[in-house]
Amino acid sequence: MGKSIGKTSELRETFRISITEGVYSQVYTSLAGPGSVFLTKLLVMLGASSIQFGILSATGQIFLVLMPLGILVTRKLTLHKSSTVKWAVAGRALTPLLGLIPLFLSDRLSLTAVLAVFALSTALLAVSANIWAGWMARMVPLRIRGRFFAKRNAILLGFGLSSAFLMGLLVDKFSSDQNSLKLVMAGLFFIAGVVGLIGLKILSRQPEKPTETFEQSTGELFREPFRDKNFKRLCLFGGWWMLAVGIGAPFWQPFMIEVLRMGVTEMLLYGMTMTTGSILTLKYWGRFIDRYGNIAAMKLAIVIGTVVPFVWLFVTPSNIWILFLEALLAGSMWGCVGIVTANLVLSIAPEKKAQIYSGLFGAFCGTGMMITMLASGFFMPGQLTIFGKYLHPMQVLFLITAFARLSAIIPLSKVDEPNAVPLNAVLGKLRLWSKVRLFNLRISLSREKRKN
Repeated sequence: MGKSIGKTSELRETFRISITEGVYSQVYTSLAGPGSVFLTKLLVMLGASSIQFGILSATGQIFLVLMPLGILVTRKLTLHKSSTVKWAVAGRALTPLLGLIPLFLSDRLSLTAVLAVFALSTALLAVSANIWAGWMARMVPLRIRGRFFAKRNAILLGFGLSSAFLMGLLVDKFSSDQNSLKLVMAGLFFIAGVVGLIGLKILSRQPEKPTETFEQSTGELFREPFRDKNFKRLCLFGGWWMLAVGIGAPFWQPFMIEVLRMGVTEMLLYGMTMTTGSILTLKYWGRFIDRYGNIAAMKLAIVIGTVVPFVWLFVTPSNIWILFLEALLAGSMWGCVGIVTANLVLSIAPEKKAQIYSGLFGAFCGTGMMITMLASGFFMPGQLTIFGKYLHPMQVLFLITAFARLSAIIPLSKVDEPNAVPLNAVLGKLRLWSKVRLFNLRISLSREKRKN
């Protein structure tokens, strides 16, 4: 009885600290992590080319590609908290340099230096993230993992976007003055670094369970997961999906700035709308995943992810409001994808090998996205007219990614997930549920008529 109470208390403490620390981490990521609007604004300010935007986006994927390095760091350690925190401290401590560099170097030299510092910081944080994933897999039981990450992500996203919006107002206020803008950006990245380090101080208080060390050689450690045919199928899907998502990915934000002429505040409003879409639906995605499995949820997300790029083919500076409707749908989709990518590989991996499986899967995903991100920057297509509709070169990439995303259902269908319910069975249950509700409604209306 006492042991059971101890486990419950430890789990609650894990939830509390993980969510508290996660708020700081999300604020840091929103300001200075991969995909940050402020990083894009910084490169626009420095006069970046399409190739450099492609490099920036691809550099963000180093986070996934280098995740397996976390295994090498911890393979002989039974406790992983200290390594998680130390690697993250090294990565986040570099963040203030992103804003300081443009104050002392020319724009041309600053572009190269900023991209290099961002790459190094991202690489260090990737190692920490992989160690953290294995740590959390040991602390959060599989049966509630979907709901936990859904709740955690919903809280984190709200805090992250709110803080980014406030900073966006400040950036927009000084956008017309290049010198003032550089000072504001320096302050912003300094704040991001400090917030990130405070979050790690909180993370150091989170409970952890000891794990066994790996006695195998490094080569054997990395080869073993690929003897699992199901894991190889999962890696094929992850690489395929991210290849598809990477097409045009470096140019969503530049399209907003250069073609739609949106300010940082408007872009962050778009991001907040997307976050709202995630928050409103994360709870339901979490329940859906816990009941029917990750694969069924991911198939629905892929269908939604295929639809949303088409909206970008019709948006113009005069009808930007359409983009905010798209943001709600896209937010729901990415909320689901975030849970599934964190959860699916853990549901397949043996409990003691979760960190290895997670790191290798992340590497496949990151490599796939890096390839098409770089290709998008180096091989920008020309403009296109389809049925009288003019498409900007960036919109051509958005059209291609839509069809590429849909094709990812093919490899996903080959992945086996323990206790998962096939999507067609899920849809059948939903249709039956709808018929029952409609039938009950008719009976209720009939009874009301008889009473009257």
